[in-house]
Amino acid sequence: MLMIAAVIMVATGCQKSDDGIDVSLKSSGVQSIITNWTSGNAETECEAAGGDCSYAFKIDEWDEEFSMDGAFETVEGNTITILNSDGKTFDFVSEYPVCKVIVKAGRGAIIYTYPEGGVYEDSGLVGFQGKGISHVTFCYAEPTEKLIIAVKSYFSGPNGKNYVVSSGTTAFGSEWCEWLGYNPYPGTASFDMMSPYVKRGTVEVTNGDVKVTLDVDKNYVLITTWVFIGTFEELTTTNLLEDGCPWFRNNEVWFQNNTPLTDASGYSYMIFDF
Repeated sequence: MLMIAAVIMVATGCQKSDDGIDVSLKSSGVQSIITNWTSGNAETECEAAGGDCSYAFKIDEWDEEFSMDGAFETVEGNTITILNSDGKTFDFVSEYPVCKVIVKAGRGAIIYTYPEGGVYEDSGLVGFQGKGISHVTFCYAEPTEKLIIAVKSYFSGPNGKNYVVSSGTTAFGSEWCEWLGYNPYPGTASFDMMSPYVKRGTVEVTNGDVKVTLDVDKNYVLITTWVFIGTFEELTTTNLLEDGCPWFRNNEVWFQNNTPLTDASGYSYMIFDF
């Protein structure tokens, strides 16, 4: 079957569906619009889309009425998380770099192509002519180096000065770092800040940038925050003190911020612009 494609750059803009609904296009990808798309299994579709992606994963039977939000595990160990879906549009976060996404709707499809190296998230993906999505296929590669993030903050409150650490997978067995958790970066969109059993705040990762907010009590004010971004080996085997915990005050390894801000709701936060 002949496939007719048109390629457009889509930083902003809109397209109109058959029923006259304007669908905002927010995706960072380059779109190839295929008017007649031949569906197949995940591997076949990624091969037809082109590129050098090693792996493929297909989310079939997309629900046009109910949300498809959730985490989807792949056999290679990747986790693809669908967010803000409504049957016609969605966002995604992936632990592996995504090279292409094929969004099938009606008889056609839109292929989203990302820069060399792939992306770990995107938003505002839609299907052909803004119609209800029938399935989505992700073409992705294994990351050359898996990065993780860990966070520690000092804050002041009604009971004086205290610290919080990121939740997640723990790697240390004693001292304060027993509670320090790490998460895949930038694939983890958000995680909690704990002290150590009580939630004190939230970390949000957006396009690689990090926001740390003490969003539980407006009486808590951040003093200093350190963010580690690197490999598991770097976190657990280098820059360690005699107690076995990471030396988080080493600014060559941990990024430091001493400038707290206050959001519109009155909560203290800090921004790391990576």
